[in-house]
Amino acid sequence: MRTYMTFIVKTSAIFFLLITSTIYGSNVDKADLVFYYSFDAETLKGDDVLDLSDNENDGFLHGNNLKIVDGKVNDCMEFPGAGTEYIAVRKVHYTEGIPELSIAVWIKTAERGMIASWDRSEFFRFAAGDAVLGNTTFVAFDICCPIADWHGKIKVTDDKWHHVAVTFDADMRRIYVDGELDVEAPTETNNKMIGPKAKRFGFIGVGSEADVFNGNAAPTGWAFKGLMDELLYFHRALTSDEIKHLSNAPEEPFDVVPYDKLSVLWGNIKTYY
Repeated sequence: MRTYMTFIVKTSAIFFLLITSTIYGSNVDKADLVFYYSFDAETLKGDDVLDLSDNENDGFLHGNNLKIVDGKVNDCMEFPGAGTEYIAVRKVHYTEGIPELSIAVWIKTAERGMIASWDRSEFFRFAAGDAVLGNTTFVAFDICCPIADWHGKIKVTDDKWHHVAVTFDADMRRIYVDGELDVEAPTETNNKMIGPKAKRFGFIGVGSEADVFNGNAAPTGWAFKGLMDELLYFHRALTSDEIKHLSNAPEEPFDVVPYDKLSVLWGNIKTYY
């Protein structure tokens, strides 16, 4: 009888482990994380928003009207839509090509606006809507070189929360909306990289033509107006499972606690039986 009960309990435990792993297992690997802005109130320090990646790639708040408000995950950053109100990313600049890239963020906006830019003519820009191809409503991921303007097919400028993400590697470029693949296309840039051309620093919320930190912002005519939350920037292409995990709005995107709990549970089962 005890043997039979042991079999039943172990079988049930294994089934539970498989189901729970499916639910909780798709966390995000921190590998090649460049910066992470949660935009929670406690991450503001003076004129900077702190980078939670431990790389100290903090962002300088340029302007006096960027505000922390209630967000999708705890707090978020409100951008007023002015060309003088944006975040200048410290330290992250390029003079060489970018082999792999991913950017993921929650946005809520009712109009076209720049999300992140390291200059479309030199490296790339990522936006809700665009200044080309008649696109004012879809996610844009414009890269160089040569310049390739490109956008998705799902509307994101509807004043609702959307999780938007782009990925790039030597084989493919992809746009995701709300955890699902929107569009994909083969990589056709020179040397299978983004860039390189002139040195560029980057901005969040406005276009960049900056060859020094907090340098020239352009274009400024369609600065981001709305809310951004949970901005993550990687030097690798995230997997579809990782994108899906982020679109579920976890409070801790790299949290692996469920795995620890399962390990403890399994250890207890083996000890007891």
